[in-house]
Amino acid sequence: MKKALHGATVLLTLFSGGEAVALEWMNNSVGFRYGQQFTNPNNPDEFSKRIYSFTHASGYQYGSNYLNLDVFLSDSRDPRKGTDHGGSEVYAVYRHQLYASRVFDVPLGTGVIKDYALTFGFDANRNNNLASAKKRALVIGPTLKFNTVGVLDLSLMYYKERNHSGIPGAKEPDHTFDDTYMLNLTWMRPFDIGNHGAKFQGFINHVGEKGEDFHGRDTAPETLMRTALMVAVRPGKGVKPNLYLGVGYEYWHNKFGVDGGRGSRTSTPTVNMEVTF
Repeated sequence: MKKALHGATVLLTLFSGGEAVALEWMNNSVGFRYGQQFTNPNNPDEFSKRIYSFTHASGYQYGSNYLNLDVFLSDSRDPRKGTDHGGSEVYAVYRHQLYASRVFDVPLGTGVIKDYALTFGFDANRNNNLASAKKRALVIGPTLKFNTVGVLDLSLMYYKERNHSGIPGAKEPDHTFDDTYMLNLTWMRPFDIGNHGAKFQGFINHVGEKGEDFHGRDTAPETLMRTALMVAVRPGKGVKPNLYLGVGYEYWHNKFGVDGGRGSRTSTPTVNMEVTF
């Protein structure tokens, strides 16, 4: 996480000509979610996960930053490698957006499209279960920012992944996958329920075929959706800190690019909690 924050600082300094960049807005949150029907490829069992998260979003003169850090704690049906205790995973996502209206000083914001952006960043994780994944992925591509309440972004990005597999018999344990694409839709729609604030938020990632996997088998396109409906416990708009409670849902088809088979499809409801500050 420190490395990710340092990277964001370096980028901001680079685009500002070495001068300190003043943030125009910032939003942070810590969250928790829990579900009981998670799956992993080649694992015959469904298992529960407790997921703790930290999210940072901010805007500055030329664009915005987004950082999300998830800590996944599984039960014993997804064990830590070599033990009968539950495994754990840390997963970080960083995205930076440069807005065309800010970089080129062109007024936008009318019609269907509010702005155009260049999005780039990375995914990185570490897992201690049987797969022992060490994912490193880079993304870059254009984004349409729709003119609506809240956030509605559609991105088409180049995607490049390198990963590790600790599964015995892997043909290539440290493997660089073929170049492919990622199609991403992200949304956050605020609204009111009585005198309580509420929001519907989430994302869909669709990643194309990545060539062969660790065992020389062809990968398949994969689709991941995470979404949640959250309601503020305390009435009042714009009040911080604020506690949100809600329900969510995760769907993952061809998980990790595995083409069918047991554990390659996740479909689980979750209970969610979030504190914004």
